[in-house]
Amino acid sequence: MMITKEESRLNIHLKEVRLETFEKGCPFMLHDSEINTEGFIYEYPDGSMKLMNLADDLQTIIEVRALTPAETADIRQKLNLPAFQYA
Repeated sequence: MMITKEESRLNIHLKEVRLETFEKGCPFMLHDSEINTEGFIYEYPDGSMKLMNLADDLQTIIEVRALTPAETADIRQKLNLPAFQYA
């Protein structure tokens, strides 16, 4: 699959935003419908990831569970994310 110049620029920008988010000590939201059809994943500056969902009010974020190191590694590989700990 060929990546367009626009997609390449967007990927670079998203990696920059991800790093800036970690520098602020905040989690970065990942969403991939193949990974989780009903929720999203928070990636934390310490390298951990948690599966999250929205409550019925669509405003409150609910932690479903922490992902295992193996699950985290699989997601990083699938989404081509570098593994590091910022914190």
